[in-house]
Amino acid sequence: MNLSLDKIERHWVYNLGVANSLFGKWISMFDKLVSSFGEVAGSLRGKRMLAENCTFLLMNKALNHALASYDLVRKGLLIDASLTARNAVETFAMIELFVTDESEKYFQQWADGKEFRPGWVRKELDLLPPEMKVREVVISLAEDDYRALVRDAYKFWSGITHCNLKSAQYSVKQENVGYFSFPVAGGLDGQEALVNCIFAVLCMGLFRTALFTSAIFAIDMLRDKSAQLRQLFDDIMAENTARCLTLQKLMNPKNELNRV
Repeated sequence: MNLSLDKIERHWVYNLGVANSLFGKWISMFDKLVSSFGEVAGSLRGKRMLAENCTFLLMNKALNHALASYDLVRKGLLIDASLTARNAVETFAMIELFVTDESEKYFQQWADGKEFRPGWVRKELDLLPPEMKVREVVISLAEDDYRALVRDAYKFWSGITHCNLKSAQYSVKQENVGYFSFPVAGGLDGQEALVNCIFAVLCMGLFRTALFTSAIFAIDMLRDKSAQLRQLFDDIMAENTARCLTLQKLMNPKNELNRV
């Protein structure tokens, strides 16, 4: 292979154009969600209160992971985009668990250096009651498909981010029957399902986190942005429906790597 950074950069520019063409709606929604998410996080800056300070730090951590995934997706580096998306989902889950706990004990434990394993966080979230009161705000956790989607996506991403056969199946490009090539520096051809999965989970994670944190820490901001958030939610769900998002196709690829 005759590679150079200059050639790789030109390849990434090509991939950016493909991403903008195929996933323009997702990118537009992601842009709006990043803006709303940043406003909510910014409202917590300088509050000098433990819960707000911890939430501010965690929201910025989650946003950085989401932005890394966005950048990697548009370059076609989808295995690494899946890894950073998984990191974002882990942080979204931690924020949701922490802010919905009225005692705020998790914030103190986290500030004292306790590590919260992602599997434990997910199990605790599954045990939350359908309704709870936090700082005089009643939080209702309506039954939805988000956690099921996250569980499936997390399992799938964990499977492809290691150096195993499943990872290879999402790193190669089929040229002809039984013949494959490895697109160095990433590729988007035939990877619509994986990209849709990444965007769907990230966009809903950004939305839910902005919603929960503003409801508890910045209720006036939530009132002001309620119409905008409602429209974003409708757009996310419409795009999911339009793309017929499922993980079954991703989890059961039919390609057989006879020759690479």
